[in-house]
Amino acid sequence: MRRANAISGFVLAAIAILALLVVIPWQIENGPAGMMSPRLVPQLMMGAVLVLSVLLVLTNLEPAGRDDPPPFSREELRALALISGVFAVSITLYLTIGALAFGSVLVAGTLVVLGERRPLIVAGMPVALMLLLWVLFYKILGTAIL
Repeated sequence: MRRANAISGFVLAAIAILALLVVIPWQIENGPAGMMSPRLVPQLMMGAVLVLSVLLVLTNLEPAGRDDPPPFSREELRALALISGVFAVSITLYLTIGALAFGSVLVAGTLVVLGERRPLIVAGMPVALMLLLWVLFYKILGTAIL
């Protein structure tokens, strides 16, 4: 149960941060000068959700007893960090080079992080996926991807 609480806290914190930084500013305009902003109440609510979700995570990270394992092992946290790194590098490549580099690094990097060591699979899977997407969009649907 502690593990589920910690995971729920992480998910709720991520949703609250996303809402505070992206959704509320994009969807709700600032109010006129001299008036209270219409963003105030949604920001307060998401702030409360963020504080409570962080509290949920912090109270459930410790093992319940001396014999209980922690809710997340070092290997799981390491895998999360590595996958997040692969996504960060992929997004950077997408913004600087393009979609082909993004997709290739994302698929190949994730395969390597998850333990795949056969070079034919690591090199072949991104090529096959990109080729299938190209055939689907340009040949079958007759439209551009972007």
